[in-house]
Amino acid sequence: MLFALVQAALRSIILALVVRVGLQIFRIHNIALQRCAWTAVLIGSLLMPFALPFTAHWHALPVATIPTSASLDRLQSALAPMASKSGSTATSPSNPAIATTIPSQRSAAPSAIAAVSTNTIYAPFSNSAQSPALHAAHPHRFAFGIQFSLVGVALLSYFLIAAALLVRLLLGLMTALRIWYSSTPIAPDSMPQIGANPNVRFSHQISTPITIASGIVLPASYASWTEEKLRVVLAHERSHVVSRDFHVQILASLYVAVAWFSPLGWWLKHKLSELGEAISDGSGLDAASNRTAYAQVLLEFAAAPRPTLIGAAMARPSSISRRIERPLNDSYLRHAFCGSARARVAVLVVPTVLFASATLVRVQAATQSNPVTPAATAASQSPLPAVPALPATPAYVSPLAPREFALATPPSLPASTAALESGTAQSEASFDRNLSFNGQLDLSVGTASGNITFTRGPANQIHIHGVVKANQNGDPAQVQQVAANPPIEQEGNTIRIGAHRDDLHNISISYEIEAPADTSLNAATASGNITDTSVGDGAKLTTASGNITATGLEGGFKLQTGSGDIAIDKAGRGDAKAETGSGNIDLKGVNGALQAQTGSGTIKATGTPSSPWKLQTGSGNIDLATGSAPMNLDASTGSGSISTTPPTAMQDSENHHHLQTQLNGGGPEVRAETGSGDIRVN
Repeated sequence: MLFALVQAALRSIILALVVRVGLQIFRIHNIALQRCAWTAVLIGSLLMPFALPFTAHWHALPVATIPTSASLDRLQSALAPMASKSGSTATSPSNPAIATTIPSQRSAAPSAIAAVSTNTIYAPFSNSAQSPALHAAHPHRFAFGIQFSLVGVALLSYFLIAAALLVRLLLGLMTALRIWYSSTPIAPDSMPQIGANPNVRFSHQISTPITIASGIVLPASYASWTEEKLRVVLAHERSHVVSRDFHVQILASLYVAVAWFSPLGWWLKHKLSELGEAISDGSGLDAASNRTAYAQVLLEFAAAPRPTLIGAAMARPSSISRRIERPLNDSYLRHAFCGSARARVAVLVVPTVLFASATLVRVQAATQSNPVTPAATAASQSPLPAVPALPATPAYVSPLAPREFALATPPSLPASTAALESGTAQSEASFDRNLSFNGQLDLSVGTASGNITFTRGPANQIHIHGVVKANQNGDPAQVQQVAANPPIEQEGNTIRIGAHRDDLHNISISYEIEAPADTSLNAATASGNITDTSVGDGAKLTTASGNITATGLEGGFKLQTGSGDIAIDKAGRGDAKAETGSGNIDLKGVNGALQAQTGSGTIKATGTPSSPWKLQTGSGNIDLATGSAPMNLDASTGSGSISTTPPTAMQDSENHHHLQTQLNGGGPEVRAETGSGDIRVN
């Protein structure tokens, strides 16, 4: 049984490798077609063990015979010196009668042979003086005993791990069903119309929207969402329902449990989940007013301190940076949601043909290897015929195997130093622009990949310095074109930098901008850092994978990053919001309302709460330095401690992980929550 599963897993890996090559050859970038192809591979992998018995007697393809390394002749040849030293000649491999002697002994005295075999199995663990002689006289029986014990251990290990994974899958399904049946239905007429709305409910047990079977469960806080946010979330989750992502993940988890020893199962589960999220992101992006708005919605859910682990969640901190980068990348959007009829046919037909071919390739072990020594030559003259081994075939050897699924073009010949310098000069260029305006500047900056830096400049003027680079697949000739005609648009006191253009594919632009301090600022980058020094009144800064550093901001601010740190110094008066999927938050000088969330990181905040504060982290510490500011503290931790300076007694002595108290006479509510960390208030 275990051998059949291993054989089926190997065939599935070959099937996946060839499908991966086919996707590259046909240049299929459409994520829906990719998901269809890998779903076919998953189904084929699940059916492979059941299909092999039906094709065992088919001979459409040749049978490859692989000689076993533990054959009887090789063991006898290797142990021949031991046999000769012990004085045993009957078991010498040079004796032609060995082939008939052993069967006759087995038929004549099966009980004696069983006893000898039993002693031989335990001989390495005993001090019996007869053990070496038994090993030399019956090396094949000793090998058989060891082989039997190893197979037993392997089978036991397989069933234990498979059972644990199946139990985990069953518990996940039970948890999902419990959440579904304990949730409250939502009236369809209260939901935005996005087509045929599925069954929608809400629950207090989750913090992010999830899809369970053919229904959608929203967190209880959905009532406070804006209409656009609710429409985006429903469009995203409805795409999960239409794509049957919940059911596909169950099949992927089932294959992982059955073939846990194969890396293909784990990879398929992750890949199909990623493709399903990409398709749903496309549906959510269509329902959003703009790309930045959708990226902000993803960041809000990724920063939730306790993301759900069942169902199809809308945002997880582990993949949020890559998912936010997609809607901000024009090249990705152009290729990910388009596909030709030829590509659709290839995706459907190729995996089916490959599955049929993989089931017809059969491999069996040889009962006896080719004679290569005189002793083996003598043994081959026995009445037992030896099956000749076929030449090694490349049936299971793929040039892509060392690289797993990564494809690369062959390395080119070394270029001259002059050519390399010339290519560097063409792949990077810079530009400078000075613009004038009247009144308060409304500035919007966006780039698919690059850093953005803001510094304070004179009133009614803005200076833009850009560095243009060609990415790995970019055309160096476009760099000069973009530098000569940068993506800058101006309409009065409204300036947009990094507007959508067709010549920005695979082009990276970093900006250094000097602008007035009271600028109404909105900046976003898919992969890069944002640094702001004293620019922005109510600034909105967003990055998918990068850090945000700002100082001297006027008014409030809203900072969001998928995977990076946030550091603010000398914040002005106004509402402040800082969210990160996986990073630390350090805020200094906050005077207004504050909302800080991180999926896994530490939160440090100093200032004077004049409005409610809310700080949440999934796994990290929370440090508050509010001095003598009056406030009502509500602190809770899952597995940590809570301390205040000066110390205060807990109101609820039975719950040492929750503290509600008034500090300095009481004031605005300050709520601090962490899943696994300490809370310190100074």
